[in-house]
Amino acid sequence: MIAEKSERFFPFAVSAELAPVGVSAAERSALADYLESSETLLTERVVAYASTRSYSHLVSTLPEAWRSSVQGLTDSVILMLDHQSAEAAIDYDADIGTDPSTAYGIEAGLRHRLRGISLETFIGAFKGYRDVYLNVTAEARVPAAMREGWLRLLRGFFDRAEIGICAHWSGELGTLDHDQLLSVNRALVNEKNKYLTIFESMNNPVLLVDDGGRIENMNFAAARLFLQDALPGSVYYGPEANLRFADLAGFDLEAVKLRGEAGDVLTCIGERWYSITAQEMLDVSRKFVGIVVTFHDVTEARRAREQAEALARAKTDFLATMSHEIRTPIHSIGGVTELLKQSELASRDRGYVDAIERSTEVLASIVSDVLDYARIESGLVELEQVDFSIDQILDDVARMMQPLVRRKPQLRIVIERTDLPAGPGKMQASLRQILINLTSNAVKFTPEGTVVIGAERLAGGHRFRFTVSDTGPGIAAEKLEEIFKPYIQSDSSISRRHGGTGLGLAICRRLAGHLGGRLDVRSTPGFGSRFTLEVALAPGGSEPPGDATGDAPPPARALDLLVVEDDEVNALVAQSLLSAAGHGVRVAGTGEAALVRPRRSTAFDLVLTDLNLPDMDGLELARTIRRHADRHTAELPLVALSAHGPGVDPAALTEAGIDAFLGKPFHFARLEEILSRLVGSSSPTPLGKAAPARRALQSVDLCVLRGHAEALGRTSAARIVQTFRQSVLETARALELAMDEADMRSVTSLAHRLKGAARHLGFRGLSDKAEQVETAAAADGCEAALVLELVSDCRAAPALADLAWAEASAGVAES
Repeated sequence: MIAEKSERFFPFAVSAELAPVGVSAAERSALADYLESSETLLTERVVAYASTRSYSHLVSTLPEAWRSSVQGLTDSVILMLDHQSAEAAIDYDADIGTDPSTAYGIEAGLRHRLRGISLETFIGAFKGYRDVYLNVTAEARVPAAMREGWLRLLRGFFDRAEIGICAHWSGELGTLDHDQLLSVNRALVNEKNKYLTIFESMNNPVLLVDDGGRIENMNFAAARLFLQDALPGSVYYGPEANLRFADLAGFDLEAVKLRGEAGDVLTCIGERWYSITAQEMLDVSRKFVGIVVTFHDVTEARRAREQAEALARAKTDFLATMSHEIRTPIHSIGGVTELLKQSELASRDRGYVDAIERSTEVLASIVSDVLDYARIESGLVELEQVDFSIDQILDDVARMMQPLVRRKPQLRIVIERTDLPAGPGKMQASLRQILINLTSNAVKFTPEGTVVIGAERLAGGHRFRFTVSDTGPGIAAEKLEEIFKPYIQSDSSISRRHGGTGLGLAICRRLAGHLGGRLDVRSTPGFGSRFTLEVALAPGGSEPPGDATGDAPPPARALDLLVVEDDEVNALVAQSLLSAAGHGVRVAGTGEAALVRPRRSTAFDLVLTDLNLPDMDGLELARTIRRHADRHTAELPLVALSAHGPGVDPAALTEAGIDAFLGKPFHFARLEEILSRLVGSSSPTPLGKAAPARRALQSVDLCVLRGHAEALGRTSAARIVQTFRQSVLETARALELAMDEADMRSVTSLAHRLKGAARHLGFRGLSDKAEQVETAAAADGCEAALVLELVSDCRAAPALADLAWAEASAGVAES
């Protein structure tokens, strides 16, 4: 009951049937059930009592040992109840050895006496059991008469058990008892040796540390770490070393409890890295107070992780280098193609140039996918926050897909908007990348039908659901998760028909996770697929992004530009394009050559430098220019050029003093925005989107616009042009919606109004196209491709209006 291990008692067989008068068999059975159901409560009460007594150093340390003793005692009570009848009276003159109660006392007394427990100690402990059983029974919610009968039964049991204990203890231990004592002691020693051997055999180092920080024992694995010439059991059986944990391990135990990892530990076998756990002793008696400290050697795992991280860094560096080496010729091809597009070409030659451009874009896209995924895998993805308008994002994505859509006459793109905010917000630029990738896939794999780009605001205000649906071939159910794995496509024939790396969806899923959302897909083979992304977007400022609606374009001015570029083809492309835009351009092939030029002349208006130069990088060149003694040179506007795009660190550019970043190949609208912001001017002959717009001026009667300006004055006429810019975009959206619903009446009405508005301002080409759509729609014979062409012209109209107004109003006085 109070020894190191308590066995359950199996009482002797008895023949007598003794019971107190007035307790029925049903009541005895109910008492047995109550005691069995109260096992946990009895155990807790007994442990609580024993832990406060003077003999606590003698008792079992584990709660389950106490539970075992309670089970043995309850079994004996139940046996007593089972072997007695209500009719028999208690015969205190009968042989007490035949009564289950006294038999229990005799056996328990013998067992504890053989273990060296004194009678006073054992009787004291047994009194505690008696009080616990009586108190728990007194709390039973049964009729008072039944409860009183139960208490009489239990008092009788404990009285006769104590008689058995005392009767046995008063006798001498004979020869048989001596043999039993030797057997019990031998078993105890064997049990101790077994558990000591288990402790010494453990692979992980384990130390037992008392509450004062002193080491009481350590196993062989721990001794080999911290002690010279250690042998199994040498700490347990050797002289007391009085070692402190902090002195031996080199760090405080409290730090281990807080962090769970100590880091480098100096041991007899060298420096190792350990993860350490500290567990308080599970001893309810509180005689073993302290901590069990276990060391887990994670040195090899840490080295493997460091090697993996080093390999990842090496891979990232390699990819960055290869990115530069591969992207440079790709973008050179793109730049030369753009040069060709600026010249007058025969129709067949323009087709060749377009084919080269498309192939270059595909190749650049494949390289970007591979590098983007590698950057995400390496944890180098950066979530840049930008101002956004969801409406504008959807329009931009749809507009970017138009070149692909035009190749499929039976395919159209539809935009669905549900409760979107009118104002701006904040978003990560990667959200736009996700929508572009999803829509591009949908258009690529859908030969005919509809691709729907949707956005809706969810409950809560700042959470949105974006969807991209198509009527394509669909995806088999077993492939729905596979397609999000890198280099996987739902059908191997896809890569043969459409190309691609199989990385697009893997990139989207990873980026969605970085945004705090999740990208999912539902699909039905033969009917199409629907990709869904839910993400929270922060509110932004008060003004929507985009072009300033009422600002006049900055004045055109030829600039003197310095381009620092080591690649000859890239230098030729940059010089040719910028010269074609009307600027003076000089080229330096190295950073040192660029630094010599500012010393020779201070006439430069702006410097564009590649970030990867043979003698110094663009960041170091920028820092050197910013430290230049000449004030004009030190304050030159600096623009970084790179093919790396998202891999460029904006903070590093700012720290080096670079004012803006321009990706390769040149995005001409971005170049014009940079020139406007940094030097307050635009190119005399804008390229990129402006060049087609200038050619489109042939479809605008500038005399009509100039007449408005002269008759009404520049200010009033400018308001008319601005109203047209806004309304034509609204018309584009309305036409898309009408086509979605196959509403030819609305298409007719919208085209009619657009025809009149465009003709009123002299936009002959747009007016003629609107008239074609109006006529076809009125006859119910309007093809979707014709309406989509009109929508595309509407979206291009604002830029054309700006250019036409700038030329038509030149020289007209303000009013």
